[in-house]
Amino acid sequence: MVVEKTKKILKQEVYHLIRNDVKLRELIAEPLGIAESSVYTYAVRKSPTLQKPAVLNVIKKYTNKKESELFET
Repeated sequence: MVVEKTKKILKQEVYHLIRNDVKLRELIAEPLGIAESSVYTYAVRKSPTLQKPAVLNVIKKYTNKKESELFET
């Protein structure tokens, strides 16, 4: 029996927040070791890089949301 892994997708509002909040982009860029403008590009492209644990921790802390609230159901 093969069990298919379901892929989590960040909510559109999370991508929107990242695109429109410079401070959040700066906080996300730090653990990734990239420029803030690259984080914006990742949000536009909906890159899976934004689903890394370090990034999710930054978003959770910044927004005071649980991880389950960041993903589509």
